[in-house]
Amino acid sequence: MGQAAVAWQRVLRHLGHNGELYADEVAPAWRSLVRPASELKPAADDFVLYHHGIASPLASRLLHLPCRKGLVFHNVTPARFYEGTRLAGPLIAGRAQLAAMADFVDVSIGVSQFNARELEVAGHRHVKVVPLFVEPERFVGACADGRMNSRLSGAGRPRVVSVSRVVPHKRMEDLIALHEELRRIAPRAELWVVGGYAPGNAAFKALQRRADAVGGVTFLGRVSHAELVAAYRSADVFVSMSEHEGFGVPLVEAMAADLPVIAFGAAAVPETMGGRGIVFDEKHFAALAELVHLVSHDAELRSTLIEGQRQRVAELSFEATRDALRDALPVSVGEGTTTRTRRRVALVVQRYGEHITGGAESLARQVVQHLAPHADVEVLTTCAVDHLTWANELPAGTSRDGDLTVHRYPVRRPRRMREFNRLSDALFNKPLDFVTETHWLAEQGPFAPGLFDAISARAADFDAFLFFTYLYAPTAWGVPMVAKKAIVIPTAHDEAPLAFGALKDVFECPRVLLTNTPEEAELIASRFPKVVRQREVGVGIEPLEGQPQRFREHFGLTTPYLLYVGRMEAGKGVDELLRRHQALVRQFHDAPALVLAGSGDLKPTGTRVIYVGRIDEEAKWDALTGALAVVVPSRYESLSLLTLEAFAVGTPVIGNAASDVVRGQLERSGAGLPFVLEDDASFGEAVRRVGDERDMLSAAGKKFAKKYRWDAVVRAYLEEIDLIRRQS
Repeated sequence: MGQAAVAWQRVLRHLGHNGELYADEVAPAWRSLVRPASELKPAADDFVLYHHGIASPLASRLLHLPCRKGLVFHNVTPARFYEGTRLAGPLIAGRAQLAAMADFVDVSIGVSQFNARELEVAGHRHVKVVPLFVEPERFVGACADGRMNSRLSGAGRPRVVSVSRVVPHKRMEDLIALHEELRRIAPRAELWVVGGYAPGNAAFKALQRRADAVGGVTFLGRVSHAELVAAYRSADVFVSMSEHEGFGVPLVEAMAADLPVIAFGAAAVPETMGGRGIVFDEKHFAALAELVHLVSHDAELRSTLIEGQRQRVAELSFEATRDALRDALPVSVGEGTTTRTRRRVALVVQRYGEHITGGAESLARQVVQHLAPHADVEVLTTCAVDHLTWANELPAGTSRDGDLTVHRYPVRRPRRMREFNRLSDALFNKPLDFVTETHWLAEQGPFAPGLFDAISARAADFDAFLFFTYLYAPTAWGVPMVAKKAIVIPTAHDEAPLAFGALKDVFECPRVLLTNTPEEAELIASRFPKVVRQREVGVGIEPLEGQPQRFREHFGLTTPYLLYVGRMEAGKGVDELLRRHQALVRQFHDAPALVLAGSGDLKPTGTRVIYVGRIDEEAKWDALTGALAVVVPSRYESLSLLTLEAFAVGTPVIGNAASDVVRGQLERSGAGLPFVLEDDASFGEAVRRVGDERDMLSAAGKKFAKKYRWDAVVRAYLEEIDLIRRQS
């Protein structure tokens, strides 16, 4: 149910709605994604969509909320399976609870026709069906955990897997009875049960004893998503004996993993299967064992079943859920554009202002400043300045930045980088489920509720929304809400989060992606096959006439120097650059100094290392003009603006060869040299060659930089904005 709520939150964004998740119990680790229900204070015109759980205290709260309300019903567990236990009373009361809510909701949604009929019997009048969905790309073989694969690969055959909580109505004893019959045919048959269980529970202990007597039964318990995929992919058959499924998500997951499914046809199972797989209505265990054995070994039968199941998974798509939910909800959001003669554009970016130097945020400000003469531009951003903590440093509200109107919204909570880094280390480069990826995005932030509200509420106020950088929550969650008007400038580079499926909305939903380099566009297309149209636009360069002597005198520079300008962070390669430079200084008495300009948590020190801190635009151009060469040590770039600025004043660039983007800029321009960041000799050779070939490199750089003009960049943006205006 919780997974469905997170998934439907994404669906709602695609329908233009912004909303938050609330739950009765929230673990501290998930507070960035889910809020305590006690904090839910809806306004009269808000709409609350409640996912109903049996005997939940949230049901009574729902009745008294002073707003419009909807109910999502997943299933009711049959009380007969719990007769004589402490759960029997609450389960019987659950049906009465469902009936009590009928007169207090505007719409009731069943995730299957089966659930819808239950709602109708309980007296609900406005009943709709909205199916759940599974993303098949999360269940391909590449998503399987290697260790679990190895663990399961040595098991006997046939291998049967079942996925569910180990509770009475899931009929685990029937699974073991089937397995016992299967072992008579195939003594090395294996049964794997994936799902949570209570080891100390008397019912489970009895089940375990019976399983041990039969042999070949493994209770795998709760597993990660990658381990779950490994279990599906390592098995021969998926079997469900459950007698009450409101939808049956594991059935669809198994089908998505190309695993033949055999399921007892109770409740919503036939509806979920949609005529695919094998559905049976009598539990003759001996006959079922023969069937499992046949499906495990008959290649032609398996192929037929798998092909049909793939068709069913395609039918239970995200798009099908989105369209059904749109029809079910009594609320709507319009993206329509009112008739106006002058363009109106919104910029959505995680932080904004003259106090932010370098990076995508600086580019965003330059773009909208150049767009301002041609359009009314408003900036939707946060109160944050520090991209590490997202602490609210600037006042909330509306202000001006020249001709631009800026709206700032407070970030709900700062980011704790140590905890976030531990989370990232645990998740990166592993197959994950959608909920876990969404949790990471929530922790990544910045999460500013007012910003998301503004995007949704003001969809009709603007002709186009410009979203800068793919990586942060304002883009990841804002784009779907205004997809038909969204222009995304992804500034993407090859890093772990780019593999997250939860980010595909950024690349597959907007009108267009405006990329900075061919390498960036190729990278995006390789990760997201359904990527929308891409257009290489790049950036504009407006060099100031630098006075290098002024910079030298101000900082006491008397020898040639290499220059780095940017954030002082290990992630930018600054620590490795310092190591390479110090090795060069130790080897050559006349090695150039290294000047570093910028701010961050790394404070550079060393022989002939000069740290000048953050500098203004005038000083930057003075420094660029006078440098022997500019050094770009970062591996992760979508475009190196510093490289283009150096070219514009005729200063060569030494760049990290591991960055496809930087290396591409150097190769296309002929105005710089790549080096291996971790190699002293490679760095030293690049510095030597720059000294020998500087005049030739300088001429090539100036010629190349002439291609990057702001008039061409602005023209490209206006063309895309006007295209949206014409098609709206």
